[in-house]
Amino acid sequence: MKKLYHIKIGDFAPAQSTRTLTPEGFLLCKGAKLAKAPQVRTYYPEEFGGVDGLKNGEAFGIYTAEDELFKDETIRSFEGVDSTNNHPPGNQVNAATWSEYSIGLASNVQRVEDYLVADLLIKDSKSIQQIQTNEKIELSLGYMAEMVIQSGVSPDGTPYHAEFRNIVGNHVALVHYGRCGGSCRIGDENPNLEKTMKIIVDGIPFDVADNEALAAALQKQQDQLQNLKAAKLKIGDQEFSLATELEAVQAVADKLVQDHKALADKVPQLEANQATPEKLEALAADRASVIQDAKKLNPNVKTDGCSCEQIKREAVLAKAGDALVVAVLGSVAIGDANPEQLDTAFRALVATSGTTNPANHIFTPSTVQTGDGKPDDNKAPSKADAYKTL
Repeated sequence: MKKLYHIKIGDFAPAQSTRTLTPEGFLLCKGAKLAKAPQVRTYYPEEFGGVDGLKNGEAFGIYTAEDELFKDETIRSFEGVDSTNNHPPGNQVNAATWSEYSIGLASNVQRVEDYLVADLLIKDSKSIQQIQTNEKIELSLGYMAEMVIQSGVSPDGTPYHAEFRNIVGNHVALVHYGRCGGSCRIGDENPNLEKTMKIIVDGIPFDVADNEALAAALQKQQDQLQNLKAAKLKIGDQEFSLATELEAVQAVADKLVQDHKALADKVPQLEANQATPEKLEALAADRASVIQDAKKLNPNVKTDGCSCEQIKREAVLAKAGDALVVAVLGSVAIGDANPEQLDTAFRALVATSGTTNPANHIFTPSTVQTGDGKPDDNKAPSKADAYKTL
């Protein structure tokens, strides 16, 4: 089964060349080896936005045949392309990226044995310094290509999973290390030039023995780090940069944990207050009892749409002049009585409903009759006549 991908690819292809300085101070690198064919190079699915049938992080080989790399259209497409220091955004030099990334030009592109070579004129002083001190001497081709998913085996016996076809050049980037192998880099005429590659750790460059697999692995880690730095985390309607806003992310996460705990603490209370069938039946029975008792005090009491407290208040209001109500509430108006006071008055009235309320006598002052009766009616016996009663 064949599947075609149209891609932009930054293909690491270190180069070796002669270096000379022009009168203007530019660096001319003649015969820089840009790429080799036939060759199988290692890639990862995430470099292409995913590949059907392969998992991210799972290395696979892509084959470049010599009749693809060295056909006239491909060679002409690299003639006059810009040299850049690292790849521009989108792996493409255009009007928006040229002024920031271009450091020179490629010319005299041709096939020499199994290599695609070119002369590179580097005009940027910083890039020239990096090359001359061997800090940055490898190249990465930026180009468009079709990737056809088709398994096979290269002439040297290396198996592959896909092929590059119809390559169109865009730029040649100066990078720290490449994918093509140690036979290709910007070098000098020293035939004993040690094959090394550059690793940058915390901004410090290190040279290590040339190793294609290690280079690919390091490139993968670097890409993953860059992806992590650019990653965004969305929490609700807030978005955070993982690279610069970890403290803000932690604060939001802590708030979510606290809110979750507060809700969890409320669960037992909510469950206890849950209206179960038993509780609903008890509430209905209690309301029916209140209505029945209230009608004993006031047959016309309003009950529809009223709470038990409202019903009790209406019933007690009908007995506002009762001495028992006065005794319970004192100077508190019925409308201002709290639920406990109201309930006490209501229960007291219900308990004495239909009977002579003794409280009315207890709390009603006794009547004392006074007046001007005949003085003699209450006159004490005369001591003079006392002997008559003996």
